[in-house]
Amino acid sequence: MDTQNTPVHAKLWHKAFWMLALANLLLTSAVYMQIVMVPSLFSALGLSLGQVACVFGVYAIGLYGLGARCSYLVQTYRRNRVCINSLLGVILSLGAIWLLSETSKRLPVDLYFALRLGASLSLGVFYGLAQMVLMSTLIIDVCESFKRTEANYAAGWFSRMALSLGPVMCVVAGMLGGVHVSELAAIALVVGALFLVSLVSFPFKAPDDQVPKISLDRFLLPQGFALFFNQIAILLVVGMLLAGNFNLAFYGMVFVGLLLAIVSERLVFANADLKSEIITGHFVIIIALLLLLLKGQDTSVRMIVPVLIGLGVGIIGARFQLFFIKLSNHCQRGTSQSSFFLSWESGLFGGLSFGYFLLEFHPTVLLKAAILLSVVSLICYHFYTHTWYVKNKNR
Repeated sequence: MDTQNTPVHAKLWHKAFWMLALANLLLTSAVYMQIVMVPSLFSALGLSLGQVACVFGVYAIGLYGLGARCSYLVQTYRRNRVCINSLLGVILSLGAIWLLSETSKRLPVDLYFALRLGASLSLGVFYGLAQMVLMSTLIIDVCESFKRTEANYAAGWFSRMALSLGPVMCVVAGMLGGVHVSELAAIALVVGALFLVSLVSFPFKAPDDQVPKISLDRFLLPQGFALFFNQIAILLVVGMLLAGNFNLAFYGMVFVGLLLAIVSERLVFANADLKSEIITGHFVIIIALLLLLLKGQDTSVRMIVPVLIGLGVGIIGARFQLFFIKLSNHCQRGTSQSSFFLSWESGLFGGLSFGYFLLEFHPTVLLKAAILLSVVSLICYHFYTHTWYVKNKNR
């Protein structure tokens, strides 16, 4: 049995952290490939936008399926094995999606759709558990205590970069061999993530006495409700903006925006007012929405908008992630990261679901709804959430 002490790492960017961060990137990219893959396949099969919305909505619900069991599983079994088994569940879910795609023409449409909903629910359940264990436990455990905030922050950027890299890989794979190749590529990415996680050794930890089988530990941060719902609100807008976009250039420019967000974090907001980042991120996204509404047919606008989306969501996500950490009490860091992850994913895929539902009516309806929601999110943050956070933070 592996019972040696955890190795001491004076620096953050050591081998174990690199492998887990890259595993996070591969895993998240594989799931975010679904943003393009699902509507492309459903369109080819003649399924409606409303059915696309249902698939994304069911996935978002599935994320919460095993969250209340996360702490029990991690403390009862070896933490890396819980993550590896969850990754195997993700692989099986993606394999089921691929198999359904291969047999879709031989299945009644209603049966295919019902089975596809089940596969999407399963993907959400296993991906949710894998990410909660990876971000709230494994990445923290390979770092010294004084490096853990930096580790969470850095690993979070790997997830955010996947918002562009996943769809880009899906589009490229689709161009090379169609949607079936994209599905196999997603499976290969998760296999790569599983391989990287399996290479990192973790010392055995004896479980606590009387570990509850159901708890909020490593799942939801009770005192983080204001941050949780405020981030969901603005991520709903981002998800709505991604609905209907399958263009390689679009996601390439989102990547540029995310890079600009990293640079701005270092240079523009290094000594800025605490409130400025999230306020700026909201304004950037609102500008993108107004440009689409008023000048959406201009080619230059179509190139600028995804950059603004990447910039806005990048700086908002980075600051909210740190806010969740600073709001947590002692020994709640892992819980804070799971809450941040669930808020992000719920908003993003809830927005995709809502966006495809609204596209059944008209794109202008979607844009007007997104503007309204982003303004409400900004007002809530400015007049309530930020003040509430400052009064309640613990770090």
